Amino acid sequence: MQKSIWIFGGIAGVLCAVLEYLFFNSSEGSANVLYDTKIVVMVVCLSFGLVWLRRQLGGTVSIARTLLSGIMISLVRAIVMIASFTFFYYPTGDFYKPKLEESYVQAEKKISSDDKIKSADKEMVLEETKKQIANQYTPQGYMLITVGMSLVTGFIFSVLMAAFISTNLMYKTE
Repeated sequence: MQKSIWIFGGIAGVLCAVLEYLFFNSSEGSANVLYDTKIVVMVVCLSFGLVWLRRQLGGTVSIARTLLSGIMISLVRAIVMIASFTFFYYPTGDFYKPKLEESYVQAEKKISSDDKIKSADKEMVLEETKKQIANQYTPQGYMLITVGMSLVTGFIFSVLMAAFISTNLMYKTE
């Protein structure tokens, strides 16, 4: 495998894991800022990794190689983030409990102020929302969300990078 996949996937994973650590340790962190920053970190590392891959291959890289490498960088990032989540989660998930409780409070405020939900249904909707939030703070839920988000974001930005840096080798004549 290419070095750029491991290097830039690892850098993106470590930076995103540090951002999550800081978010879960702070009392005034915004989840939206966290997610946006993680996407920016991934896009920057993905871009640098694909440009470096192109240089390693002598200035010509195929569209398929660009897409595959971008997706692999995204997967390496996800693996590093999952490993750090698992490290802080076990044995009881105490590291994430304060943010989990804060998420419950925010969900309760949002559901209670939502006029589209009938009063009789609010308790049921709140319980269902709490279950969904709790699943995000378990290793299995975190793995699914992280891998899914990484693959989708990695694929989209790999397609964009392929349009800018790749060569369609099918039509290349020598």
